[in-house]
Order: sequence, then C-alpha cells, then structure tokens
Amino acid sequence: MGERKLDVRMHDTTVGIWQDNPNDPTFKTEIFDGLIRLLRSRGWKVTRDAHTHRHYRCLSKHHRMARKGNLRASLRLSGRAIEFECWTETWQKVNQNGHRYDFDKRGRFDYIDRLRLDLEERAIIATLRAGADVTVSRSRPSPSTGAITAMSYIEAGYAESWHSYKELGRPKCDQAYNGKSRDGFQIEHGATVWTTDFKGRIVRGTALYNINNMWWVVTGPHGLLNQACHEIYVEQPEDLRRKRNGRARRNRLERELAQAVSSHHYSRAETLKRIIFGDEPIYRIWSRKNDCFYAPQYCGYTADENRAGRYTRAEAEREVRRVPHHLHAIGPDGRREDFDMAEAI
Repeated sequence: MGERKLDVRMHDTTVGIWQDNPNDPTFKTEIFDGLIRLLRSRGWKVTRDAHTHRHYRCLSKHHRMARKGNLRASLRLSGRAIEFECWTETWQKVNQNGHRYDFDKRGRFDYIDRLRLDLEERAIIATLRAGADVTVSRSRPSPSTGAITAMSYIEAGYAESWHSYKELGRPKCDQAYNGKSRDGFQIEHGATVWTTDFKGRIVRGTALYNINNMWWVVTGPHGLLNQACHEIYVEQPEDLRRKRNGRARRNRLERELAQAVSSHHYSRAETLKRIIFGDEPIYRIWSRKNDCFYAPQYCGYTADENRAGRYTRAEAEREVRRVPHHLHAIGPDGRREDFDMAEAI
C-alpha cells in the first residue's frame, strides 16, 4: 500500500485525523486502536461512550470517552476520519447541553490544563509521525482568545479564500441584495455601521465584506462579529440603550415557564404567562408530518407538550395557514384548530 499519508487538522481543542487512502483496512486497528493504547499509556482512563452504546449499539466500537485529571475527551472513528476532542468542566457552562459544546474551549481552559492539552496533542502527532507521512495544519485562533487581532484574523482569511479578487486582495460584494442593510441602505466595505452583539446590545464597528450576505463587523482590537446584512444598520438606530433581544428573551421566558409547570410552581407559571402573552389565549402547533409539537420560536420539534412552543392565536394561525397540509393548532381548550373552517374541529 506504500507509506500511509495522514492529514492532521487542528481546530480549538479538536484534533482531526484524515486518512489519504480510503481503502486501507488497517486504519482502525493501527491508528484508532493505536491512539487508545497511547492515551492509556499516558494515564487516560478510556471507556466506551455510554450514550452511543445505549442508543446506537452498532457504532459503539468506534466511539470512546476518556478522562485524565480535569481533562475530558471523546475519540470517534467515522470512515477514514478520526476526531479527538477535548474539554474540561472547570469554567462556567455557557451551552445548556454541556461544556463540551461551548465555543472557544481552549481559551476557557485553566492555564495548566491548556499546557497539558498541548502536551497530549504533541504526543498524538509524534506517534502518528512514527508510522506515517503526516501533514499538520491548525486553524486560526479566534480573536476573542486574545492571540490574534480581529483585523489580522480577517486578513489571513482573505489571503486563504479563493473568493478573493487578486486586484482587491479580498472578496467583493457583487450582488446588491447581499449588501442591503436592515434600514434599507447599501453597506459599503470599510464603512462605520451599527449592529447587535450576542446579547442584543447595539454596538458600533467597521463593516468588512465576508461572503454571500455575511459581513465582518470589527468592534475593537479583538472584537469581531460575523453578521448577515439584514442585521446591520448603516444609520445610527434610535434608542441605543434598548436591547434588541426579543427572540432570546422570549425563548428564555418560555423555558422558565415550562420549568415552573414541571416543578408545580403554578403561581410563578401564571406570572410568566402574563409577562409573555398578557391575557391572550395560548396555542401550540402540531406537525402531522413529524408527529411532534413545534418547539419555542418555530425552532425544532418536541414530543413533550409542556416543552412545546407557546404561540398567540395570530402567530399560530399565520404558521398553520403557511403549511396547512402538515400543521394544525391545539387551542387552550385542547381542541384542534385549522383556521380555515368556521369553527374548530
């Protein structure tokens, strides 16, 4: 078969290993199993992935979980790719699904744990190089880590992007609709603009074109947002102190309402209901296609009626009329409503 060739692509706390030869039957036994032996020899406790083993038994032999001190890791084999992903549980959790799913994990590591991760990555690469021709590449660090400025990050991306024009050294917005701002103006590359941060606050920055309808907004030396054109204001919006976080606020309040009902805190649930909907009746939307309720804010599905999204009559009617062959609403009295008949069925 000749010398094995591997591409090692490192991003944040993930080491991805790609096999050049898709027909090599020894990839699992020599590389995947070899990594398990390496981790155990370095003091890691490697076990099967309990969730995968319970729900996807046929994939269990290709999934492993590991731990060493504060470090937690998953090791997965998929076709001709292996992924080693590491995290800890020492920082304040941001993603409700767990520390593993937080962004910029390396920047959240304690200093000592970051050094320990560096050692593990070097050991993995050294072991791979002992038996294969290995090419290593690392993605650019996020400006939020402080390792690189926002402008350096963008310029490096322009240099690598095949969308960049030679004469400009960057991509160009060729379609007017990809540069139409929220307030109806055309966004110019390098112009001062306003947009919302992750918490809905209005921030000012410099707009630099990215791709399609996406624009970089540089808000400071290490502040960088990647925003769609319809999230950007060319003219300064009114009432800068008001947060534009209506969707996030509604999601949070609906989660709190569902939790209050589950915990039988009915007085709190009634208060939350009045805050969200006032005196309007509440509807839920049922998808006959998926046999599930709509989740809050039309985003996803759930079989749990308590965790289903809650909608006003106008919101439910608008959505049901949009896809009448798949959807119907469940009214406050539990009766089905299709909104195209004189009364509920």
